[in-house]
Amino acid sequence: VVKSTSSLVVAIIFLMMFSLVDENMGCEVDYGSCKEIGNCEVMCMVKFGSAATGFCAGGYETGRCLCDFPGPCIGR
Repeated sequence: VVKSTSSLVVAIIFLMMFSLVDENMGCEVDYGSCKEIGNCEVMCMVKFGSAATGFCAGGYETGRCLCDFPGPCIGR
């Protein structure tokens, strides 16, 4: 009984750790058309700070501007 209980406790601890890590890993936001936004990198840095990166996924004409930044996805 003790061994199964301790295994359950360890499993719960790992689940809690992974849920907390995922929350603080960063965020990716789709800001719209690359063609409309222009320079995704600059727009993302202005919006989220110098640690943010921006890129155009799918090509300039039809792609989407995506921003990656550290921290939780709050108040996009």
